[in-house]
Amino acid sequence: MAYFNVSRLLEEMQYLSNDKQMAESFPLTLFFIINNTCLCSVIGLLGLVANVINLIVFYRHGLNSSINISLFVMAISDVFTIIFVLGANLCLNPYIDQWSVPVMFSEVYYITGGWPSGVSCRITLYITVYITAERCLCILFPLKVKTMITPIRSKFIIALIVVLNTLTLVPEYSSIYMAWRYDSTRNESVLGVAFRSNRLQTQGVTFLLHVCLVVTGLFCVTTLTSILVIHLRRQTKWRMKSSSDAKQQAAYSSRDRKSQLMVVVVATSVVICYTPITCVSLVSVFEQQFSIGGKYSSIFVNTWGTIFIFGMTNSSSNILIYYKMNSKFKSTLKELFSKTRPRFSL
Repeated sequence: MAYFNVSRLLEEMQYLSNDKQMAESFPLTLFFIINNTCLCSVIGLLGLVANVINLIVFYRHGLNSSINISLFVMAISDVFTIIFVLGANLCLNPYIDQWSVPVMFSEVYYITGGWPSGVSCRITLYITVYITAERCLCILFPLKVKTMITPIRSKFIIALIVVLNTLTLVPEYSSIYMAWRYDSTRNESVLGVAFRSNRLQTQGVTFLLHVCLVVTGLFCVTTLTSILVIHLRRQTKWRMKSSSDAKQQAAYSSRDRKSQLMVVVVATSVVICYTPITCVSLVSVFEQQFSIGGKYSSIFVNTWGTIFIFGMTNSSSNILIYYKMNSKFKSTLKELFSKTRPRFSL
């Protein structure tokens, strides 16, 4: 039943957005240019600068603590996500096929940037899971957490996250590759996607792995964040009762509120930005024609091109959260800009 509904929906979308009608549809083309080429690219360029700043700040803090290591690697992952999405904004531009270049840009990007961007997004997601789990352990086992989570163990866990997420691409890349083929519409040979004989066996496997991993990661983030918030609220009530100094009470309350707000904002941002990506990936699991070489290829390309802005926004906005919620990050950032600011003397 789910397969039938998805297929029918895609057929209706295909009728409304086939290649000929899309070429004649100025509003749709204008939306894509404004959303991806302009808005998404501007956010991405600002995000690149922001994540480079994040890398500098966390490096100055020292990579000798698990939280700094996690945030540093997350910034690297976000940089790759933004670079891949910027590549999508170029390759999926509606007018790029008008260039006199024998390349199917959307197909080439599918191999070189599409799946790598998904991997970098998942790496960011699971580092968020690890950070949230670490914060929970700090509250549940405050006296043992330093022996439980060490910098070496953090590096090992993060490396494991990177390796396992990368290995999920094996089924997809074992059945596709780039090759030259004859295109009847262009009447020339073009560089695009080619499929091996095992395509039917591997098609959809990577999408299924992607959906399972993202759903699991989102569930873990939500659950761990809920646990963290509950314990923070309990600690706040206990401290407010046990402390007789009004100023100390206010300091405890303010600090705990910031910690609660930070984890809630991070979790909310991750859930909002990854939910559309999960839904679109789920469609590919139920409908195999919703793929780069399938019947609904044009919808597939345009849908992913549109929702890339969610991942881009998540990767670019972390600096705002750190600056607002982390006083040490804010002071280091101010110090960094005060040193780089030119000084003029009369």
